[in-house]
Amino acid sequence: SRADTRSLLANLAEWEKGHYDFLKQHKVSLGETGKWADAALPVEEMEKAGGIILEKRVGTAVEPPLGEMSSDFSVLRMALAIETDFRNFYNNAARTMDDPEGRRVLEMLSEWESGHQEYIDEQYRVLQREFMSEMGFEPF
Repeated sequence: SRADTRSLLANLAEWEKGHYDFLKQHKVSLGETGKWADAALPVEEMEKAGGIILEKRVGTAVEPPLGEMSSDFSVLRMALAIETDFRNFYNNAARTMDDPEGRRVLEMLSEWESGHQEYIDEQYRVLQREFMSEMGFEPF
């Protein structure tokens, strides 16, 4: 697989671990105090995530073998489907949540998943443009 796809998946894994830790803090706090934790990703983490997404929009040209490119298409489609499922899950859960703080937490998680979707989608579009160009479908 391509180095940029591997990097994308490594970043997503790191972000998802952060989501797990975030949710775990809330679970512990709710269990111990009955209140949501005062936990959120630091602003610099959110800015870093936004920077990575913006960086993908700039993109860098890579000339991988077509076999690598086509397997990356499948991986990116699967990652996009997973992020979409989680975004929808958090969004639906937020709509049914009566507690305003819980709703805010779930909406935040839904927004994070939307950011992941943008990140994956941009990588997919870069890969698609390169594939079309290599296959001779112009203008790309």
